[in-house]
Amino acid sequence: MASRGNSKAKNDIIEMLTADHQRVKRAFREGERLAQQGDMEALEPLVQQTCAELTVHAQIEEAVFYPAVREAIKEPELIDEAEIEHASAKELIAQLQGMSAEDPKFAAIFKVLGEYVKHHIKEEESELFEQLNRTGIQWEPLLQEMQELRAELMAEQGLTEEEV
Repeated sequence: MASRGNSKAKNDIIEMLTADHQRVKRAFREGERLAQQGDMEALEPLVQQTCAELTVHAQIEEAVFYPAVREAIKEPELIDEAEIEHASAKELIAQLQGMSAEDPKFAAIFKVLGEYVKHHIKEEESELFEQLNRTGIQWEPLLQEMQELRAELMAEQGLTEEEV
């Protein structure tokens, strides 16, 4: 019975991370549409929301998820790559947070951020998540820690569950 609960917790973790991925991919598609239409007034809050969500997601992965899976997977270098991808995304997020939608490069930076993030998502879902079976990780405490940190970080970013 304990292993069934552990397996459910692992699936809940993957579901949480994947739901984040789907949400930001939709936001990047919407951002591209708004930029093409020249609707910078609508683009700016979308970018702010997406950057806040990405910040929460990255912090959860870096603080809790990646350290737990690094030693348990066959290819720990995937975690190194993911952390480098996070660093690049954080630089672009910082640039976006320091400018307004009136800046001529605002939409372009958001588009590039989207390309980086989509690449990261593809690798994480197709390579990293595939290695999580039969790892021996205790998923239930990890899930609880991730959920608690998520709630804390969302509050810091001014996000609510309804928004995400």
